[in-house]
Amino acid sequence: MKIKIIISCFLCAVILCFCKKQDVGFLSDKLFYRANPLVAIKGRVTTSAPLEVDGSTQPLNVKLINVRGESGQNIDALTKEYEIAIYKAEIRATDTTLDMIKSKLGFANYKPFNVNSIGGRLEVTPASVFVDTGNYVFDIEVSNVRGAKTINNVSKLRITPSTPFTITRTGFVSTSTPNQEVTFVSLAASAITTTVTRIDGPNKIIIKFVDKNNVPFKPSAGEVIPRPNSGATIRYHFGQFDPYYAVEKTDTAFVYQYPEKLPAFPLYSLGGINVFTNFYRIPNTVNSLNLNLNPEFGVRFFPFDKPYVTGTFVITNKLNTVTRN
Repeated sequence: MKIKIIISCFLCAVILCFCKKQDVGFLSDKLFYRANPLVAIKGRVTTSAPLEVDGSTQPLNVKLINVRGESGQNIDALTKEYEIAIYKAEIRATDTTLDMIKSKLGFANYKPFNVNSIGGRLEVTPASVFVDTGNYVFDIEVSNVRGAKTINNVSKLRITPSTPFTITRTGFVSTSTPNQEVTFVSLAASAITTTVTRIDGPNKIIIKFVDKNNVPFKPSAGEVIPRPNSGATIRYHFGQFDPYYAVEKTDTAFVYQYPEKLPAFPLYSLGGINVFTNFYRIPNTVNSLNLNLNPEFGVRFFPFDKPYVTGTFVITNKLNTVTRN
């Protein structure tokens, strides 16, 4: 009898064990961002890698709860929406008129800072042009099939001052003998200096080439020209990034106008690795080396104090080893 009772108790225990609800999924206590702080330039797009989940069951849903300043005060400016310039469709080099690009540009409302709901990627948008620079901390809520938890002070966000341009190609000039496009000799990086200055004013881009004494080569006299292609090698000049207005050639510079209310400029890239690179030539007859000079530079422009590109930019390419004849 006792044996039967023992067996019955054992069977009941087994049945109760199997009837007990099993835990579903896993939500780790060790969730974090590798980029801490996430450093973002004011007015630019910056993103992070997703949240490190330590084996937590996917999908992982993430929600931004709160953003605070260094002194602990709540900061609403990072999570409210602002109107910014956007691309509505891809703009290509074949879109050569204002009407063609107008149909592909527009405005939309975006928050300066967002946490992607799937995976938790951090996203800073061009709407950050409206917020103050500085350091911020934020809290998130994370959930999956296992449950939900709040992580306070999960990471820091650092907004740095805006810069209205990026030099994408600098420090390169070569020489070549006239009447051939095959053999070139690269000069030292110190042979050319590219500087960019932004000033408040109309939407213009002014491109200068000067000798070591700051004497300008004259585009109006053919002393600076677009560099020719070489076989299958295509060499672009700034007019191909800005086909919307006629270029003005003066005694000191090429002067380009650019369209209003753009999210960035140039609007598209062209060819190869150096996708915003411009190729020019200073003929052998107008420089002290008596060789063709082939300077290259690349610049892209971004919003600075408004949610679109504004102002006059002066690009100066100084040839540090030659004089103008």
